[in-house]
Amino acid sequence: MSAIELALEKVKQLDEPHARQLLNWLQGQEPTAPSARQPAGAMAMLGFARRFRTTPRGTVDWMNELRAGERE
Repeated sequence: MSAIELALEKVKQLDEPHARQLLNWLQGQEPTAPSARQPAGAMAMLGFARRFRTTPRGTVDWMNELRAGERE
């Protein structure tokens, strides 16, 4: 007897709640297409500052701005 036939025999013996639980589990096992989700956390900040300042700045420029804020 093949594994599929054995599985079908086992499923036939299940009551409704357990069969539904098995079905839900099997649906969760199916591969899904990767969703286009929005990045979370620090990755969400990449490109955020570019909305306000379109020209890139060097490290020296933004470090001077940060240090100026510390002195205030």
